[in-house]
Amino acid sequence: MPDIVKPSVQAFLVCDTIIIDSLTGKKSIIGAFTHLWAKTFPCQHPQMGVYFCLNDAEGTYQFEIELIYLDKNQTVGKGALSPIEIKSRLETHDFGLNISTIVFPGPGRYEFRLHANGQFITQKDFHVIQQESPQKTPTS
Repeated sequence: MPDIVKPSVQAFLVCDTIIIDSLTGKKSIIGAFTHLWAKTFPCQHPQMGVYFCLNDAEGTYQFEIELIYLDKNQTVGKGALSPIEIKSRLETHDFGLNISTIVFPGPGRYEFRLHANGQFITQKDFHVIQQESPQKTPTS
């Protein structure tokens, strides 16, 4: 396989969901965040979305996303897009991918990693934080 042109990433966001308009192809980024809160672990998140925008790409690309629990170097989620042909390095393309049912084994740092044809492109990290239980106050 010939070497691919490594795309230049203009945006890489994590959110609750990506909605793609079937007529225009426009992406709606719903619930962008930099950290999540959970009361107990393991905790399950019903869906997460990843949005990325890139240019300076040319050729056929297979984009894959991997979610890593950095504290344990453990893969906890994956997703992929169908292969796409990009004709010109001058074009800008944006993509949205939803990954269903993610289980977070514990609090700590997590990272989405973007690959194109098996080549690492970029990453975006976020934190999952254990929510403190409210202190009970004695009643009189």
